[in-house]
Amino acid sequence: MTSPRLRKILVITLGIVSFVALFPLSIRFSYLLFTRPFKPEWDYPILLVWPDHIEVRWTHSISEVSPRSKGETYTFNVPPERQAWVEEQVRKIRYPDPEVGLVIRVEQLGRDRQRIQLESWGDAAMTGLIYEAQPDKIIPLHSRTADPMSALFIFVAVHLLAWGGLWYTARLIWRLVIKPRRSRAAVITHTI
Repeated sequence: MTSPRLRKILVITLGIVSFVALFPLSIRFSYLLFTRPFKPEWDYPILLVWPDHIEVRWTHSISEVSPRSKGETYTFNVPPERQAWVEEQVRKIRYPDPEVGLVIRVEQLGRDRQRIQLESWGDAAMTGLIYEAQPDKIIPLHSRTADPMSALFIFVAVHLLAWGGLWYTARLIWRLVIKPRRSRAAVITHTI
């Protein structure tokens, strides 16, 4: 049997450990909340891949670059064997504001199809586009946006809900399953 003081120390320690341990899960869930249906009226970065270099072009309308014009030599696809190189080149792109940077995620969907998530992160906001890339055209799937305050609020809300839900579930299990067993065991030992 544990003392009440030891039990209290154990609960506080488990609370702190679970609070910290849930951070990766909370980040993952809150990350999903920044994805919205495609908004054609927003400006987006689009990745253009040439045989010898890449370009991230900001467009107000997807039709500015897709479908690709007949005379153009760029493609929207990232060849699997050049994916690491392309991702490195995107990270190296610098804007006049040193706080702004690009993040890219490429998921291979097939030989000539990819799901590309290209985002611009800065001190004021995050803006991005998730699209399916094919050799000569792109299909916009989702818009991504967040400003620092809404991102912080969403993350904190998701984290506190996850942490509170975990502890509420643990307390409910304790009251409904474990505590009744202990009281029945105590009654049985007293009646014998």
